[in-house]
Amino acid sequence: MRDKTFFNLLGAVTYLSWLLYFLLYYHAYTNSEIVEAVIFISVAMIIYFATTFFYFRK
Repeated sequence: MRDKTFFNLLGAVTYLSWLLYFLLYYHAYTNSEIVEAVIFISVAMIIYFATTFFYFRK
């Protein structure tokens, strides 16, 4: 597997697992905490994918 594919797959699985976690355990958190966490991980994933894109760009 190429490095770029691996890092993109890693980022996608990480993002989906966070969303799945909050979907399954929504009763343990308030709505504002869930929104804050989803916004945080979304921004972090945008930065992650942008960094990966620019690193592997040729």
